Amino acid sequence: MAYLMLVVGVIYSITWGAGLLFASKSNGPRNTIVPALGLLAFLGLSGMSAMAAKEAMDNPQLLTPEAFLGIEYNQTIENVELLLGSAVENPDRASYNLTGRGLVIPSEISARLPTGENTAEAIPAKLVLTVIGDPGRRNQRNTLGAKAANEGNGLSGLQIALRENGNEVTFTEGEDWTYENGDTAEVVAKKIGEAIDAHESWIAEGSTELAPTKVIIESELDTNIGTLGNKMEGWVATGANTALKVGIVDNGSMQNFRGGMDSVDLKFWVENEAVLDGNFSMTDRLVLAGFIDGKLKAVRQAGIDLTTEQINGMADAITEARVAEEAALEAEREAAQAKREQEQAAAAE
Repeated sequence: MAYLMLVVGVIYSITWGAGLLFASKSNGPRNTIVPALGLLAFLGLSGMSAMAAKEAMDNPQLLTPEAFLGIEYNQTIENVELLLGSAVENPDRASYNLTGRGLVIPSEISARLPTGENTAEAIPAKLVLTVIGDPGRRNQRNTLGAKAANEGNGLSGLQIALRENGNEVTFTEGEDWTYENGDTAEVVAKKIGEAIDAHESWIAEGSTELAPTKVIIESELDTNIGTLGNKMEGWVATGANTALKVGIVDNGSMQNFRGGMDSVDLKFWVENEAVLDGNFSMTDRLVLAGFIDGKLKAVRQAGIDLTTEQINGMADAITEARVAEEAALEAEREAAQAKREQEQAAAAE
């Protein structure tokens, strides 16, 4: 529209300039004030339009149909910003009238966001070990000092195995930590926590103030934080043992880490349509994108000039990609479960 206003301003400036010229040369009564004011007004309009046109050329529209249609499922925030420019910093979600624009935030993203917030940090998955029993001497039956391998209710020789990303590590009593005569459940929890925490792949804390007989374990690796961490496993490699619960069981079976949640980000891109901009549209443009663990999972838009076919086509492409991803994850879970069952059957034999 800036270009149209510039053309109008120039034409009317010429017209009023000619009027002023003729009025000044008239042999009759002269009135040059009106044409002079008209000329000044349209010269001002021309100047404003020229500045707006230059600004439009220097700052071209970024939220275009081509850029929006270039967005793909699982793109990173950085890749989307290459298409749309920088996202709005510290956006006030309430100011965008999302409901009025028909933009609904997907529940898998909105459910993780605190009220009024657009970002939620990842939450590590955890595994909890619980030490149960009375203190005693090493190899003394029916105490924590009993032999783990053949009595199943003691800690002498106990082996705790943890697995992440296909890597497995075992922590053995007598090597990585040692049960001393008279050690209580609280002391044992602290020792096990320190032994696991010393490993580069794990973070652990035993015998906290709120949970004195428990060991809380999570991964040291960023790649395992969030729901991915739920694929990690821990178990008692020496078999069933009533002196140590892994998660909620003491039968030696493998237990998954629990409670992990991936990071969530809600990003906004906005272009406010000015009266004197570089096109003839009067509609503000907004793109809303949701990311889980830094990857795009949903995108919405308002104000971009798209056909119904383009909108539906993009929505279908994202849905198909999500369904394929979920199917692949389900197949991976089934394969892991089958492998787990085979290992447990082999251990039982």
